[in-house]
Amino acid sequence: MKRFGLFTVLCVLGVQALADRTPRIINGHTAPHQPYNAYVQYLNAQNAGFFGGGSIISDRHIITAAQNILGFVRWDIGLGSNMFTQLSMLTTTTATAHPNFNSANRANDIGIITLVNSLVFTTTIAPIALPALNEVTQLPLENEQGTIVGFGFTTAASTARSDFLLRAFQRVTNDARCQQFYQITLPNHFCAEDTVERANVCNGDIGAGFVTNVRGNNLLTGIASLITHGCDMQSPTGYTRISAFRQWIQSVTQI
Repeated sequence: MKRFGLFTVLCVLGVQALADRTPRIINGHTAPHQPYNAYVQYLNAQNAGFFGGGSIISDRHIITAAQNILGFVRWDIGLGSNMFTQLSMLTTTTATAHPNFNSANRANDIGIITLVNSLVFTTTIAPIALPALNEVTQLPLENEQGTIVGFGFTTAASTARSDFLLRAFQRVTNDARCQQFYQITLPNHFCAEDTVERANVCNGDIGAGFVTNVRGNNLLTGIASLITHGCDMQSPTGYTRISAFRQWIQSVTQI
């Protein structure tokens, strides 16, 4: 996804009313709680920044987009609820962006946030599984459906996050369609979209996880990385493919 400049924290924490059917995660539904989901607010040395998403992958690690890490020095992480006001907040100053991240085309858009203390897993805070290290298939597969959640904006012009977690269902497109919209590196990126209800992600959802069911298990297979300028409902979302970076994830996290 593209970021539209830095905003002060005060600009992004406003409150809006929410209907069950809402344009946050454009045309998304109010989501049941997803224990792996993390709200990620990132700040630079001047205490300015923005927010996005992430996913718990261990008791010490949140995976997100590199664009939520590079250039920032502090991360406030919200966990444990699908209601923003009920999130448990943690702060850390340690994060690692992929060393070959390219901010121009979002190549290698993946990063790891390391928490100060280990999480205690409960019914409301729990990790999402990753593809196996020896997985030979480049997950997810074309036309496979995945789930994306986030607290992001209504449109690119919005200035307030959602009070409730929103969910959308998208199917993986073919690579040719993805390349019509983004300068992607195959197979490190893939695209997905909802051609029925046109649900899509927007600003404030960057870094959120794309989750698919693989042989009966929910796996984190993508990280929201690319959107069109206006968060429109006719364009696919571009995702960093987790399986392409599985060895790098292990080198940082030992998982």
